Amino acid sequence: MNGTLFNMLGLWKSARSNDQKLVARRRKRSALQLENLEGRVVLTSGFGFQSGFQNLVGQFGNFQGFGGYEGVGEFFGGRYGFGSGVASNVLSQDTYNVNLAFQTFNSSILSSVATLRQTATTTSAPTSAGLTAFNTSVASAITTLNSSISAATTNLPKTGAALNTTIDAYTATLQTEIQSAASGLANSTNASVRLLNREINTYIRNTSSQTSQAILNDAPTGALTGTTLQTLNNSTQTALQTFNTAISTAKQTAISTGKALDSTAVSSAVSALQTSLDSAITAVGTGFTSSTANPTTALNTLVSSLTTSLTAITAPTAGNTASARTFSFAVNTILYNAQFQGRQLVATAIGNYNASLL
Repeated sequence: MNGTLFNMLGLWKSARSNDQKLVARRRKRSALQLENLEGRVVLTSGFGFQSGFQNLVGQFGNFQGFGGYEGVGEFFGGRYGFGSGVASNVLSQDTYNVNLAFQTFNSSILSSVATLRQTATTTSAPTSAGLTAFNTSVASAITTLNSSISAATTNLPKTGAALNTTIDAYTATLQTEIQSAASGLANSTNASVRLLNREINTYIRNTSSQTSQAILNDAPTGALTGTTLQTLNNSTQTALQTFNTAISTAKQTAISTGKALDSTAVSSAVSALQTSLDSAITAVGTGFTSSTANPTTALNTLVSSLTTSLTAITAPTAGNTASARTFSFAVNTILYNAQFQGRQLVATAIGNYNASLL
């Protein structure tokens, strides 16, 4: 019996060892196939802003942005909505400060509840005088809260007043809710006070959330949002697709002939891209283009520098795979850097412009 068990154990170990070896061989083959695939992709794709950039993604890691997998939507600061870049930072900071004010308010109310509790007994509700004092303390805390919120939004000279009026209505309701909840305190037992605190906490949390949303949704007249940015993105994408085709052709030619990128082809493609981007930004409207936030000059400088940078890349050796890969990597790196800088330029410009309207 024991001999049989040992034999079975030996067979099991042997089978397991063979399985492990088989898995290791499969992994090794898989790794080799991926490496070969990378070589094929780099040497046969179009080498444009998109196709060439996808190769670069494999070497740098995923990147979503100007010409990347999610298109140029990310180029303009995210999901087309107001609240990107500088404007987003302003509103987010205000929301943070307002949340701190609500935390202070919450502590004040907890203290007031503790005082109210002392006017009650384990069998009777708080006294009338106790409730009056509680209501007075709540009103005072609300006044302090409103002042803190107003102070947090002083950096919104054009929209802050209207925003504070909206928030004041929220806090007025909060005051009524808290005072009403306190009038229902039955006695001073722990269970009764916990229920009161829980109810009050719900009211404070809801009002804090309302206030935060009101601030983050602050969108003044003239802000670049929705349809305007979608149109800007669509125009830019069309320009990039045209540029992709030209650069792809020049890159394929350079690799096959063993020459540097043709300066005439590159400069022509860059010039066309620059003209198209200028037109796309102009179409946004005079409010944006006449402001100090207009990114046209900086974007033109960035785009025009592509001609010098791309044509300065050392030519590949015709028929040499390693040389072609090095050449491709150099071109993709320049495009990657330009894409990232361009995305930041436009996103920041939109954020600055929107922030100036707050």
